[in-house]
Amino acid sequence: MFPSEATGPTCWGPRAKAVAAYLMARQHLPLERCAEAMAVLFDAAIGEGTLAGLLPDAAERLDPFLAEIGRLLQAEPVVYADETSIRVGTGLHWIHTISTDLYTLLASHRTRGIDAIVDIGVLNNYRGVIVHDGLNVYDRDELADATHAQCGAHLLRHLAAVGVVWKYTAWTTAMRSVLLDAKTASEHARTAGLDHVPLLTAASIRFRYNHVIADAFTALPAGPPPRRRNRGGWSHTDRDAWNLACRFRDQHAQVLRLLTNTRVSFDNNEAERSLRMAKLHDKISGAFRNPHHAEAFCTVRSYIQTGRKHAVDTLDNLTRLWTTGTPWLPTVTTADTG
Repeated sequence: MFPSEATGPTCWGPRAKAVAAYLMARQHLPLERCAEAMAVLFDAAIGEGTLAGLLPDAAERLDPFLAEIGRLLQAEPVVYADETSIRVGTGLHWIHTISTDLYTLLASHRTRGIDAIVDIGVLNNYRGVIVHDGLNVYDRDELADATHAQCGAHLLRHLAAVGVVWKYTAWTTAMRSVLLDAKTASEHARTAGLDHVPLLTAASIRFRYNHVIADAFTALPAGPPPRRRNRGGWSHTDRDAWNLACRFRDQHAQVLRLLTNTRVSFDNNEAERSLRMAKLHDKISGAFRNPHHAEAFCTVRSYIQTGRKHAVDTLDNLTRLWTTGTPWLPTVTTADTG
């Protein structure tokens, strides 16, 4: 009796499909090099046309996984969100991620904005904390139920860029010190089992924070900023300094969220790590043929990355898609931080 995986007189078995999918989605080989590797290493002469259909085929089997990941992420108290551009056909699409130390969701969309977030369907109606880079799309009404925190690493880079101008060096350096002290205080409180930084410590940090903001505005040219750049005696560096000072003033609650919630990390590295391999794939394998292939890659990468966070064997995880027909589903366990 033929196994259920034998769907035709001649076909590739589950392990061969899983290995090829692994080489493309985990090792990021383009089709031609994947075909070469399969032929050289396993004497499996799989054609590029067959290879091109493997990730979409795998993605179709992962609908239960995507539904479960979405449910689990919405139950998380803190999630990390980011986005990056990729090449699809002759244009650009965006890969969005929502991640934690246990789960990774990647999704491709034609836009970077709120339409993508709504279509992905995890962050709208989310009531936890979203850590992000301060992109204005996260201020939309569709995300009003969530609490927001800004990535400190992004803020440090902005401070360094503005601080190269001598008249802004003092306040940007002082703000850098405040942010790093807030990071240290939050980490110490979390280690001590506290859900927030002790009030006296937090008050001291906030006092210094507000003092630095006052210094920032004092260092700017007199008068209101011009409506356009390079008008009214303001240089573009002055405008950048004003924008950054306004950001720290108006979004202070997001910047200092880690003082009131020690579950919030100082940076958004969790999301950036989730996107890093997508950018590497774009560099190595080139543009995706069409949006369908880009979305399939994101789905399979979500499956692989989440599995690795749970210390599940990647190749076995892929093989079961063509054997049992049901994907592995994550359970709440300790994350693999290795």
